[in-house]
Amino acid sequence: MMIRKNYLLNMETVGMMERYDANGVEMTTVVEGDSTFHVRQPRQEILNNTLNHFGLDLDGGLAAAKSVLGGKYRLPVCINAQLGMVWFSSRSFRKRGGVWFSYIHIRDLEEMNEKGTLVHTNYGHCLPVNLSKNQLAFKRDQAAYLHTTFHERSLGKKTFYYEPGSGITFCKEPGEVHYRVKGKE
Repeated sequence: MMIRKNYLLNMETVGMMERYDANGVEMTTVVEGDSTFHVRQPRQEILNNTLNHFGLDLDGGLAAAKSVLGGKYRLPVCINAQLGMVWFSSRSFRKRGGVWFSYIHIRDLEEMNEKGTLVHTNYGHCLPVNLSKNQLAFKRDQAAYLHTTFHERSLGKKTFYYEPGSGITFCKEPGEVHYRVKGKE
């Protein structure tokens, strides 16, 4: 199997799994599209380098996820909302084991037993994960919510609700970019 020196996640990357070489050095097995290959970098380094490529870092990505989802552990990370690149791990990325997934490539979750799930991907891969189907579905749903939230924020659109007849109007002055809220004068 091919071994790459370094790697950046992209829209075709499906998942990353921890692996160790013969000398005990941590590497990563990457599933990209129909291909699988090894990278001489830990998963966390690949993730952080990809975030750096888009002008972010892992700490910032986790802080952003916390601001949307709350102060939970094992949060998904949004690399680029426009490209649908939101990733989550089946375990804490600081612990051994587990698989990182791109949530957009998960086609189906199949329960193997109460603590194991088979993840079916868009490219036909079946990856076993030591996590219940419900827990994995929750993590996927968190990633989807994070993606939707950041994608909507990046569009700059906002929805305003107000009571008709309240005297509030939204005005955009000539030469201005933003609307202003005006009340009864």
